[in-house]
Amino acid sequence: MSPLCERVRSVFSTEGGLGAEIGDLRERDGQLVMALAVGDTIEDGSVLAVEAGTGVGKTLAYLVPLLLSGRSALLSTATQALQEQLALRDIPQVSRALGLLVKVAVLKGRGSYLCLHRLGMARQTATSMRADPALVSRLEQVHRWSQQTARGDLAELSGLDERSALRPWISSTRDNCLGADCPSAGDCHVNRARRAATAADWVVINHHVFVADRAEASLSPHLPTASVVVFDEAHSLAGVARDLLAPAVGQGDLLSLARDIGAQAPLWALGQRPWAMIALGLERAAQAITRLTPPGQTQSRWQADAPEGLDARAWAVAVNQTSQALGAAVQGLRATADAAPDMRRLLARSETLSSRWAGLTRPLPPGAPTDAARWIGWTGSWRLQQAPLDDSLLRQALGAMHDEPGRSWVFTSSTLCHEASLSRFTRQLGLSDAPRLRSLRVASPFDHARQSALYVPSDLPEPGQADHADALAEHVATWATRLGGRTLVLCTSLRAVARIAARLRERLASTGGWQVLAQGEAAKRDLLARFMQAGAAGAGGVLIGSTSFWEGLDLPGDSLQLLVIDKLPFPSPEDPLLSALARRLRAVGQSAFETHDLPMAIQALRQGVGRLIRSETDRGVVVVGDRRLLTRSYGPALLASLPAMRWLDGEAQLLAALDELVLTRASTTDPRCA
Repeated sequence: MSPLCERVRSVFSTEGGLGAEIGDLRERDGQLVMALAVGDTIEDGSVLAVEAGTGVGKTLAYLVPLLLSGRSALLSTATQALQEQLALRDIPQVSRALGLLVKVAVLKGRGSYLCLHRLGMARQTATSMRADPALVSRLEQVHRWSQQTARGDLAELSGLDERSALRPWISSTRDNCLGADCPSAGDCHVNRARRAATAADWVVINHHVFVADRAEASLSPHLPTASVVVFDEAHSLAGVARDLLAPAVGQGDLLSLARDIGAQAPLWALGQRPWAMIALGLERAAQAITRLTPPGQTQSRWQADAPEGLDARAWAVAVNQTSQALGAAVQGLRATADAAPDMRRLLARSETLSSRWAGLTRPLPPGAPTDAARWIGWTGSWRLQQAPLDDSLLRQALGAMHDEPGRSWVFTSSTLCHEASLSRFTRQLGLSDAPRLRSLRVASPFDHARQSALYVPSDLPEPGQADHADALAEHVATWATRLGGRTLVLCTSLRAVARIAARLRERLASTGGWQVLAQGEAAKRDLLARFMQAGAAGAGGVLIGSTSFWEGLDLPGDSLQLLVIDKLPFPSPEDPLLSALARRLRAVGQSAFETHDLPMAIQALRQGVGRLIRSETDRGVVVVGDRRLLTRSYGPALLASLPAMRWLDGEAQLLAALDELVLTRASTTDPRCA
């Protein structure tokens, strides 16, 4: 055993000193096994893929050996919230416990910081154009904050989430940043954050930042070189790479360009071109495609002359209108680009967008090989996108890791994949080519048979039937009322979220104090805070979400005791990328269901179920509202992937289990416990 691993073993022993700083620390064999594997990986510059079940304590298992090693590191998480948790809570705790100091910097994406130059232009434009008084007032609030903030992190501003209409006015993107030409470059908060990262021992980033930096590495890499790279929540890397690197043009791109041309071009080239008309042309082009939105359709595959559900002639007209609007922008900006750095940047954006639009809308010749999928999404706003059917984008993001000698890589999550060997995960990331690869699975230490139970109602309609959501909502109303709230409903679609929320509100309207909280009605963090507050106050609370709520949610203790999953999370057959992949698998004689759909469903189901039991003292019930789990041939494979929960046979046993949760609940504020 190496000296580093000897020290790791000592730290995790009863006398190791961690317990004094981390009050709820318990000896966990799996945590030590993972920590030793991380230590070996750091020592020999290899690659480790480790699935650590909920409760293993994977954060400590990689932080302790990393801190003891004294190596520099990049720590990448799935979300900004996890970044803050790691930097502000976890790392300081471990550092204090071991008495070892480490200089840590948090680096977020460019759009997370205030852009002083764009704020100044926005204030000037809003005043000269007599903009909406509410916008002017909000910009002045941001200006006052800008004179006080040290980091310029937009998370410091209340009520400003990613969907805020104010955000594009006061932050920059890769496309509109002026870089060294910016008059505010010396005071730029992004540059300051990057300088702090360069001077730090450890830099805490998120997967978007890492993938974006890798994509730009040949141009201008911003992340410092580190001896160790750790990806926490590594299962989400593939989706991040696809969303960030796949060619796309969306409604927001056109409207953002129109807004900036309308606001900036008159400041630098007033009267030289009809800027208002050019901006209006882009807005009308975006609206022309919006008007084609097929009713009730969220995505349209595109294999023929036009995306599915669209009239080919109307689509061709809209495509041509967009091409002309982008061409007019390029022509106008090309003639005035020397007026200011802002104009040169607007020209580069317009040219890139015009080129990308032409490439994405180019008709495919009949019989052309399909190594990529192309589609347009309609959710919220339209977005035209194309992605390869293989994992090339992810491999592009990670690069050839075995070509970086001396650097160690750790990929970890509570659910990497369902295979014991983790081979599906390692193949997807191209890790199989790494000469020194370790794979490890560490089981959850929780006693799920004692702490949790599983129930599958047999009287619900089939998941594909129209009344499934309403019927499930009726049951949830009964169960949540019995429990006193503390219920999370995970849905496989936003449509189901809206339907179940509406039905629950109807059912619970006569019961005072109930909160039915649904995804999309407020920022995620606000919904979670209100849900937790409802539980702490003994008020009824039901939280309903889809997609992003299936993972990354940590609601320990009595705040969550009933988890309801509406359907088995098989990928939608309407998903253009997945359906194209399925066709390719069938063409080579493979089963798309066995090779792709079932593994994806297992992965998602494990993530969802993992929201319930978060500590040794948690108790709760999982309900899967999909009787296919009992009746179909794939049911045993799905059940086998879940923790060994005790089985509830029938509604009476479920109600008894809910009553027991109420009676044994630690809180005495719940009206059922009074």
